[in-house]
Amino acid sequence: MRFSAETNTNLMSAKISTLLKCLVFWVLFLLVLLVTGRFLRPLFPPNWEQFVYGTGGSAGAFLITWLFIRNEGKSLRSYALNWEIGSGARFFKGIFWGAAIFAVIIMALLFFGGLQIQRSSQEWEPVTILWYLYILPLAFMEELAFRSYPFLKLKKVFGLRYTQFIVAIAFALYHVVNGWGWAIAFLGPGTWAFIFGIAAIWSKGIAMPTGIHLALNVSQQLVGMKGGAATPLWELTSKVSVAPGSSGVADTIGLLIQILVLITGLLLTEMYIRKKGHRVNTN
Repeated sequence: MRFSAETNTNLMSAKISTLLKCLVFWVLFLLVLLVTGRFLRPLFPPNWEQFVYGTGGSAGAFLITWLFIRNEGKSLRSYALNWEIGSGARFFKGIFWGAAIFAVIIMALLFFGGLQIQRSSQEWEPVTILWYLYILPLAFMEELAFRSYPFLKLKKVFGLRYTQFIVAIAFALYHVVNGWGWAIAFLGPGTWAFIFGIAAIWSKGIAMPTGIHLALNVSQQLVGMKGGAATPLWELTSKVSVAPGSSGVADTIGLLIQILVLITGLLLTEMYIRKKGHRVNTN
């Protein structure tokens, strides 16, 4: 009994220590973004602001990650942050899956949501695609900050199941801090966090979730579902008029899609846990 009590005390101490360490990590990350957004981004033309923000945030997130890992006396490889031959393949595989998932979402909105797709009324030239590159450092920045060091630290003591929920909440709150509404932050990034998380664990790194993240955001930008410096190529419009203040069919379908994404993320997480024989307090 004494041994069991000591073990439980040590485990609780490890959980609290790890959670606090990750909270400090995320606070430092937000401070980096604050400095980048307030002092560095305004120095560049409007079209470059997001790219600068993402690049500066990525550099800051990497520096913080490196400092935390070095403080533990470990290497980037121990947290799957080293580049290897298969990293590029996993990244492009993530792009494929992200684009495929978004294609299914668009088809659902077009067939069941009462929407139609048409060329954007805004002027769009092939060179515009270059402005979409700003999404890459933003996606990498977020995957580095939420699916690398903190994710693996939490997983070690909380197990994958609880880590998915902790990181999903943190990811949603991060978007709230950045000005998103609570409902949108939790129904959007909060649900997709489960997909990004299981992709990171299944592929043993952040290359694949970064690819998925990039493909989803670029696809949203292409159809005008995401604000940014880049001009959309297409736009979605409703086939029927919707009364002001009321929710249309597309909104309902969109909500159902987000719920389906959440359920898929949870199921994939449970499948992985069962396949690997994971338990709450193991790797």
